Amino acid sequence: MSRPPDSGSSRQVSRRRVLQATGAAGLTGIAGCTGYVGSSRDGVEYWTLFGGGDGAVMEAMVDEINAGDEYDLQINRQRVPWDEHYGRLYTSMVGGNPPDVAVMHSRMMRDYEDSIVPVTDEIGLEPYLEEVAQGGVVDGEQLAVPLDTHPFGLYYNKEVFEEAGLDPEDPPNTADRFYECANAIVENTDYYAFDYFEGQFHAEVMRMLLHGRGGQILTEDYEPAFDTDDGHAVVQEMHDWVHEHEWAPVDPGTGWDAWNRGEVGMKIEGTWHISIVREAGFEFGLTEPFIMPEADSPVTVGDSHMLIIPQSDERDQARLEDAIETVRLLTQEFNARWGSEAGHLPASKEAIESDDLRESDTWDQTLETFYGMVENDQFIRPPATPNVEEYTEQIYQPLDDMRAGNMAPEAVIETATEGVRQTFNRR
Repeated sequence: MSRPPDSGSSRQVSRRRVLQATGAAGLTGIAGCTGYVGSSRDGVEYWTLFGGGDGAVMEAMVDEINAGDEYDLQINRQRVPWDEHYGRLYTSMVGGNPPDVAVMHSRMMRDYEDSIVPVTDEIGLEPYLEEVAQGGVVDGEQLAVPLDTHPFGLYYNKEVFEEAGLDPEDPPNTADRFYECANAIVENTDYYAFDYFEGQFHAEVMRMLLHGRGGQILTEDYEPAFDTDDGHAVVQEMHDWVHEHEWAPVDPGTGWDAWNRGEVGMKIEGTWHISIVREAGFEFGLTEPFIMPEADSPVTVGDSHMLIIPQSDERDQARLEDAIETVRLLTQEFNARWGSEAGHLPASKEAIESDDLRESDTWDQTLETFYGMVENDQFIRPPATPNVEEYTEQIYQPLDDMRAGNMAPEAVIETATEGVRQTFNRR
């Protein structure tokens, strides 16, 4: 069972990195290798990065639109691999051959804001959950329309809980309960107590825990803000999960494989994980990931899949209108289905309140908990900043090194602080 394509374990290619690697003059040639040239095909060209369970759901939704006489649309869906999506998207936009609609995470908006068609008047924010919709707003303009939000939760294996002598209906959603469960699992079973991300989402776990203690990763001026008592406490806690308590394995791959065999008690994962844990076959629960000691205001963290319309001189008005209608259908009319079948928390207010969603197994198993955190102001988004991938890498690389046993917590803070500062000083 493979890691989901939206897991953040792959390093993405930012537009600045592409520019540095190729030079502006080389981008037009690269754009011709993206699989789509100008308006050579009929219909709306739509690029996604969804694979696995949510990829199959998106494919089915697009197929239904294409087959339905009431929609009068032809959507040409192209799935771009996760680790190639942003590189291909940027080069297509610079080369003058962009898709008509594309998926973009809200954290990426600042890097692409100058090359996106605003849809403030055509679609607007009103149909969507306010906190989620704001992820597509830059300087007062709606540049992207939310498809979903996908926060982190704490999945737990109820069968492992029972074997450890724990009540599987008493979720580990506080630091005290998390500690109690983790210790019981390692003492009473042969399983790991816990597992969590590597890579980009490793940094987001740090962000989540730090916000719960009132801290933050960046200031509004893009200065690193985690060389504080709270920042040190969070990084020390993450170190101790592996090297002090021995709740989690050193190797993330070992943890991933063990989880899918039913041999890990708890795991931080996102909304998308429901399809994977269902396939794993064990009885599971999902609760809030409020596991950091002395966190007075615990939160989850989650980005959003947004839909954008890249600017194009080759697109006529009729095709633009079809692109807008594609965005509207996927984020409104089909949004409840995106939640119940793909597992992501829908962005549409109507979808959230729909009987189809509320009566689904997915709502009972995961989405009700995720929605509760959003409703209770226990949800934050990674901020959309310039250099978003570069500065995040400066945080997760030392965190990954720490998990591997190659760096102490104090060195993580020092290395990440300097790396983040240099990243923004190069702007």
